Amino acid sequence: MPARSHGLAQTPHRLSFDRPAGHWLEALPLGNGRIGAMPDGGVERERVLLNDGTAWSGSPASEFAQGRVAATTAHEAVTEARRALDEGDHARADQAVRRLQERWTQAYLPFGALTVGVGNPPGGITGYSRHLDLRTAEHVVRYEAGGVTVVRRTVVSYPDRALLMTIDVDPGAGVDLTVGLDSPLRTLGHGRDERLAWLTTLMPTDVAPPHEPDAPSPVYAGEQSSLRGAVVLRWSHDGEDVPLGEAVRPGPPGGPLLAARGVRHAEIVLTTGTTFTAIGAEPHGDEHDALAAARRDLDVAVGRGAAALRERQRTDHARLYERVELEWETANERLRQIAFLFHYGRYLLISASRDGGTPATLQGLWNDSMRPAWSSNYTININTQMNYWPADVTDLPECLPPLFDLVEAVSVRGAETARRLYGARGWCAHHNTDVWAHTSPVGRGRADPAWAFWPLAGAWLCRHLVDHVAFGAGLPFARDRAWPVVRGAARFLLDWLVELPDGTLGFSPSSSPENRFSTAAGPMAVDVSSTIDIGIARDVFASAATLATRVGRPDDPVAEAARAALDRLPGPQTDEDGTIREWRGPHVMTEPSHRHLSPLYEAFPGAGVAPELMPAVARTLDVRGDDSTGWSLAWKLALRARLRHTERLPALIDLALREVDPAETGEHGGLYPNHLSAHPPFQIDGNFGFTAAIAECVLQSHARTVALLPALPSDWPAGRLRGLVARPGVVVDLAWDDERRLIEARLRGRAGRVGAVRVSLGDASVEVDLARGPWTVRPGAGGQLLAAVD
Repeated sequence: MPARSHGLAQTPHRLSFDRPAGHWLEALPLGNGRIGAMPDGGVERERVLLNDGTAWSGSPASEFAQGRVAATTAHEAVTEARRALDEGDHARADQAVRRLQERWTQAYLPFGALTVGVGNPPGGITGYSRHLDLRTAEHVVRYEAGGVTVVRRTVVSYPDRALLMTIDVDPGAGVDLTVGLDSPLRTLGHGRDERLAWLTTLMPTDVAPPHEPDAPSPVYAGEQSSLRGAVVLRWSHDGEDVPLGEAVRPGPPGGPLLAARGVRHAEIVLTTGTTFTAIGAEPHGDEHDALAAARRDLDVAVGRGAAALRERQRTDHARLYERVELEWETANERLRQIAFLFHYGRYLLISASRDGGTPATLQGLWNDSMRPAWSSNYTININTQMNYWPADVTDLPECLPPLFDLVEAVSVRGAETARRLYGARGWCAHHNTDVWAHTSPVGRGRADPAWAFWPLAGAWLCRHLVDHVAFGAGLPFARDRAWPVVRGAARFLLDWLVELPDGTLGFSPSSSPENRFSTAAGPMAVDVSSTIDIGIARDVFASAATLATRVGRPDDPVAEAARAALDRLPGPQTDEDGTIREWRGPHVMTEPSHRHLSPLYEAFPGAGVAPELMPAVARTLDVRGDDSTGWSLAWKLALRARLRHTERLPALIDLALREVDPAETGEHGGLYPNHLSAHPPFQIDGNFGFTAAIAECVLQSHARTVALLPALPSDWPAGRLRGLVARPGVVVDLAWDDERRLIEARLRGRAGRVGAVRVSLGDASVEVDLARGPWTVRPGAGGQLLAAVD
């Protein structure tokens, strides 16, 4: 039987291969929110590609390295765009907003590689396997060579900020081992000291994205303004050390840094360090400081010992991962794939985003390219937001702090952008940002405004803080983190609004992320009041008013102005074909099946639309069609769940599950061999979005009730899902039968934070007081819903 190119989900928590990875997208991801690792499972050489979440090109100065758009120029551009739109001249408005553009965001970079060479006994390789266990976050390679079994186990520990690899050989006299470090970054120094090896690097001053082909990349200049980094490892083994320079097979690229003979057991501990200080802040120190930081982490991790380090890693991971599980009564391969992909999204978020680290990028924590697609940055017109959709609902609040850190940093730097470009108070950000909190429009005056001009991206990010409060975050978070950010976004929107001829409020100029409409002058993207702009404004204004009351500031002037503006915002409009209109005026879209579903923002991830708009939401989805990029499929899946279109869900799930070759291009989602989501290319938001959408099928709570089984896919058999979280902080375990009918649900409130909540199943509902303890809810006779305190 030929080897599978794609991994096999043998269980809902394990992905297995019967051969080493031949491509980066066949390697299996490990991470602790700082160190990312992609072991390829090689036999003679295991190559572990390394990332560090703080390894980026550039610095805070990169945004304006070629100058900055002056306030007078910006005022003229906005005035000209508004005048052009008043006259119906979209092409002139397009050219005007290009004058607001600065240069590109910086890039998330690969950090280095660990190469472990194994001198296997002669006799050929048999019984090869490698797998990733989601429950333990462990990568395991196992094979036999000449009657000897070799097993390599790799984990990355969050508590100890370290990677641990163990190698075991049994039986026999042991094998030759080599260990080497290298990096695609500029190497500043390297060395060894007994059983320790290290490497220091310099990150580029500038890396332009691939869609700027005329820009040199990477650029190393002005070295003091870019980050320095270090990777260091120490190993222990039961063999004989080989002096550097003696021939030992096989050596890593560039020759071995460490080598030994006759090894039956070895342990490698690896840590990283950089001169990064905080999101949006200047780097501090040099490569020696980075190395010293990595050495401190290494000394602590080695001092604990491999057994203790592994146990601490396992305990920490299980504390988060084991909270939620999807199971079937009986499962075929497709159902195992669904459950695996649901769990995988949670695993990836745990691995990519933890307190003290940076947020998950377009590729999470993992990138192998010095010039990655879209800079592997934070694309904040949907993608970064989707990365965190599953955080609250699948009980991973520990993964949210890096996102909140980014939003706060962007709100600080975005205040100058709002003031200079738009003459507005508050703060704003555009389509893209990076670890330096870039907030300007990108494109150097040459980029299509469809993807370069959109000052409401920051306002969309506010939904995550508002949702976190709704899911039960306490008053300190609402007061100290959510309120200042949401208030600032509302203040910007209030200043950016204009009064339209019909007396309503709107935005001019306005775009709808990455979409265009047809005009006599060609495709254009700038008009008045895109539907998403109005929807986000309505969301932010309502959130500001609610938060103001929550934090004891109901009379805050921004909150009062937001309440007043809400009454003057128009509702969504429908076109003649029954779809939600994308802009204020009627237009013919240049791409009727466009991947962005921006006019449906309020339906999801927003708080929902009025029932009378549901048919228009459905019609819009019908016109867009099912097939698209991985992340767009996930968004459609969540929207169909909100609409409770259970019969439309299986087809979308199947599209998300289909196999995609790493060489494929185009806009069709699916899974690469390692089950990372395809745009193509690889974008991790499709993984996170799928997990959130499956949760939305089983539990919804946006409409002030805890809705049980609102949209189970029409082909699902009996199963259960435990541990989902509903607003305002209700942990729910559910079970259903083969007819997709509720068997029972158990609800419990988080400690001291939840009182009475309404629970619904279809048209039936019941109120339970969770302050009294956990409750069990079951269907009763006559369509009633029965509830009893446990």
